[in-house]
Amino acid sequence: MDLGKAFSYVFEDEEWIVKILLGALLMLIPIVGQFALMGYGIAIIRNVRAGEPRPLPNWSAFGEYLLDGLKLWAVTLVYTLPLFVIICPITFVWILPALGGESEDLVVALAGLSGILSIGLICLVTLYSILLAIVAPVLQIRYAKSGEIGDCLQIGAVFRDAFANLGSIIMVALVWWAASIILVPIATTVTLGLLALPASVWLRTLSSHLYGQISRQIG
Repeated sequence: MDLGKAFSYVFEDEEWIVKILLGALLMLIPIVGQFALMGYGIAIIRNVRAGEPRPLPNWSAFGEYLLDGLKLWAVTLVYTLPLFVIICPITFVWILPALGGESEDLVVALAGLSGILSIGLICLVTLYSILLAIVAPVLQIRYAKSGEIGDCLQIGAVFRDAFANLGSIIMVALVWWAASIILVPIATTVTLGLLALPASVWLRTLSSHLYGQISRQIG
């Protein structure tokens, strides 16, 4: 993967300041801005996959970005639903000791059972959250390639792509995390928060370029 290009391509675009600032301004619009930025990332993935020399798109296709972002959010929600199914029983588990009534022994037994079940469910939530983090980039990549939600719901193919490119996906996550650790404190403290939103947009352009490179690997 060309990490250097992922960091530098934005600044090679003659209109990068305008594009980043427009994205930041759109982020001020609740929900709409977030969906549009997700779709903007999809456009970057497509451009990188296609080998465009200037893959940073302008915002003229705002409606398309918004729709793509909404579709991507819907697909991600489908994959997130099992997480809610796991989380919901935790609430019931926590009230198990109350079912013991006045029997101290039963309350103690139910409290122990509650603790064991809680730990088990929390472990499941953690494992599925990690799995979801691995799969999420592939959902973006597959949607960017075809524009079809159905391609993202081919669960077997999604998981095959995810684990076949696991090293690259982990590398992108680490690079994004490191960039965030450095950039976000600067953007929020040194500049008194003025660059917080532009920084968020730039981080999206970084990850999207890297996902575009993975998309080329997948073919």
